[in-house]
Amino acid sequence: MNSESHFPAISPSMARERFLIQDESWEDRFRPDFNQFIIAPLEYARPVIKLPLPPGRTNNHVLFLVTKGQLEMTVGYTNYILSANELVVIPASQIFSLSTIGEDTTGFMCFFSNELYLSAIGEKELDFMKLTGNSLVSLTDTQTGHMTAVCARLTAEYTENGATQTDLIRPYLLALLTEINRAYIGSTSSKVDAGDRLVQQFMDLVAKHVRQQRFVTDYASQLNVTPNYLNKVIKARTGKSPSIWIDERIVLEAKVLLFQSTLTVAQISAELGFDDQSNFGKVFRRYARVSPIAFRRQCAGAND
Repeated sequence: MNSESHFPAISPSMARERFLIQDESWEDRFRPDFNQFIIAPLEYARPVIKLPLPPGRTNNHVLFLVTKGQLEMTVGYTNYILSANELVVIPASQIFSLSTIGEDTTGFMCFFSNELYLSAIGEKELDFMKLTGNSLVSLTDTQTGHMTAVCARLTAEYTENGATQTDLIRPYLLALLTEINRAYIGSTSSKVDAGDRLVQQFMDLVAKHVRQQRFVTDYASQLNVTPNYLNKVIKARTGKSPSIWIDERIVLEAKVLLFQSTLTVAQISAELGFDDQSNFGKVFRRYARVSPIAFRRQCAGAND
């Protein structure tokens, strides 16, 4: 099996049908071509989102900017509680979940397609868009003010024209992403040693290959280091062994499939490289604290 089609990414139109409560402003919320670009103030979006959202992935890039209050979410393995002057950018295909948005929380949420992203940035490389990078960016009051102004202008354009006319969306999106990249670089330590690079390379490989490769020896071979050395560096730098990182990523992938696909538990087990479904169930329960079937039922109940 191992077909990419079995690892679904949800589009904004699919998310609209599954995760939002339809209200009187339904048509106003979703302007033409919203699959390419959509933005809304958090205080406008929060009342119609069916929280909590279980782990999933979208084929668009996602941005959350908080100017007041709190927002709690998980990106990949990491839990974040965003407060004022903080934002998270989630690259397309990264797994994330959304737990809570405080009633007094203000800011913006934005989804934009990779096509629009590439047309906006051109040849630029943005450090914060790495799939396994740190998603959280802390901002100064001045940076938050600049980004809030750009988001407000993008919201006005989206409200008036949707994403049908990108001649204004592209430059404003570029300005927003450039501001974020500048803030990200300013908050990131410039001292990166061989150990840090090995951790990042390992995380990148796990994100790409965990569905086919579940053993530490597989990754050590690709990284041209011994399994013992890889274990030593990863455990020292992250506090967890490579095998735990691999298992946790498998469970994340399984949660997405249980939530976003119609595959049976047996099919999901096979997709993730398990010869024995019972072994898959043991790994899943160890980290999720429930069985795969119970998790799927929880997801269905949360989004009825």
